Amino acid sequence: MSGRILIIDALSAGTGQRRSSRDSIGCGPRAIAGIFEKHGVNSRIHRAEAVLSKTRILKQFDHLAISAMSMDLPAVRTLVKQWRSKNRSPGKVIIGGPIASSPEILKDLAADVLVIGEGEATLEELVLKRFFESALDLSTVKGIAYREAETMHITSPREFISSEVLSRDYLPSVTRIIDYPAYQASKVYVEVTRGCSNFRRTRLPLKDGRHCTDCGNCDSKNPDIRMECPEDIPPGCGFCSVPGTWGPPRSRSQEIIVREVRELLDLGVHRIVLESPGFLDYMRGTEPLTDPCYPPANLDAITDLLKQLNSLPQVIDRTAHIAIENMKACLFTDDVAKMLTESMMASSPNIGLETGSERHMQAIGKCGSPADVISAVRIAVNHGMKPFVYFIYGLPGEDTESTKESIKAMREISEAGAERIILYGFRSLPGSAFEGFSESSTRDEFGIQLRREAERINRKKKNDYIGLVVRGIAAESSWARAGYTMVYPLEEGPIMTVPGGFSAGTIVDIRILRVLSSGLVEGEVAT
Repeated sequence: MSGRILIIDALSAGTGQRRSSRDSIGCGPRAIAGIFEKHGVNSRIHRAEAVLSKTRILKQFDHLAISAMSMDLPAVRTLVKQWRSKNRSPGKVIIGGPIASSPEILKDLAADVLVIGEGEATLEELVLKRFFESALDLSTVKGIAYREAETMHITSPREFISSEVLSRDYLPSVTRIIDYPAYQASKVYVEVTRGCSNFRRTRLPLKDGRHCTDCGNCDSKNPDIRMECPEDIPPGCGFCSVPGTWGPPRSRSQEIIVREVRELLDLGVHRIVLESPGFLDYMRGTEPLTDPCYPPANLDAITDLLKQLNSLPQVIDRTAHIAIENMKACLFTDDVAKMLTESMMASSPNIGLETGSERHMQAIGKCGSPADVISAVRIAVNHGMKPFVYFIYGLPGEDTESTKESIKAMREISEAGAERIILYGFRSLPGSAFEGFSESSTRDEFGIQLRREAERINRKKKNDYIGLVVRGIAAESSWARAGYTMVYPLEEGPIMTVPGGFSAGTIVDIRILRVLSSGLVEGEVAT
């Protein structure tokens, strides 16, 4: 027996307390728990903030498995330090997720193993070789980093998991969803596809001097050639590490997706998000799928999947909602929008633009154009959808002209009917082409201009909700307003705060009274 294993969900924990995505439960920790369940290993999931505030939790477990992003390194460092000080036993510490794309973190973490890239097959091999019970020659395990005699070792990469194996052998835990406080009110992500189809590359010089030589591979009709780069520039948008780390898209089977969603709903989950870097990549074309815009979306496969999901009882009686987020604009056609609405899939498609400058888009390796995004927004709105559009400030290559064009694009997108502009600051991610670039600053003039415009647009959009009644689900007590509860929209709408106390998972109809900020409104229970 391996003993009890504590899985820590440190995703978005930052320095130790989530400030954003508080209503989100990602796929990674449940995927880890699924491997342990498959092999009869006892495990539980805890949020990083819960462990840091109640370190006695650590004493209940024999080993530690942490899922985190690169931004979560401060919290991970503290967690490992607490683990080593609280547990005198030789318990193992294993770390995975996007944070492991930078093996150098082992230099200041007392961890035993980093799992690099896809983790299921690697974790399963470690379990089968009794890593948690005895000494193991780690050099025989692909896809990991470890330290030995003060020297760091990185083993050869592991092959990407095929669609068939992903659907057949590696099933995320459903039962461990109950480990999350207020899971009934949270957005629970269910993986539909893994990996990204954008195998174009940035044309901006990398920090180490590598640069695109216009070899033509990125535009090849041969999908395998698109994966090759003579300059070894990571594929995809320069700021993103998904295609380089997780490879081209692979789709899980309809049967497995529907079963997972059904079981989650039966446990009391109300909000499901179909997780994918690009939902319209689902069953699109043959593998490897490395062209982001061709062939078109597989309407038949998506229709069949949504038909099955919409036949679930909780979806029919509107006590649960299934959402789709990320979609590439170049694939979002009128036929796609018609299919989604005819499938009764009320949705807010999230479309990444990042910059309103076509020149800048091409420079960073983004597919499509601003015109594609504006067209997609109009199509979505014409079909009754409420699209969100993403921008990033502080990107490499950003300048006065690209900022002006981004502000112009924000206004055009808003006028076309976009529900919200989502603006992020640029972060340098390990494994991305822009690794090592300076991150965005809130004091940068370009960022100030873009944030000001996004704030103005979003606040104005929220005013349209005043007087409307929105069905929501109670989540947690408000941090900022004593006696108030945070309520998330069950289907479409803004985040709300209302007076009174409600148990997590309580469905309430809220009348919107006033706008508090660009991201929050105040309401009252409608009677």
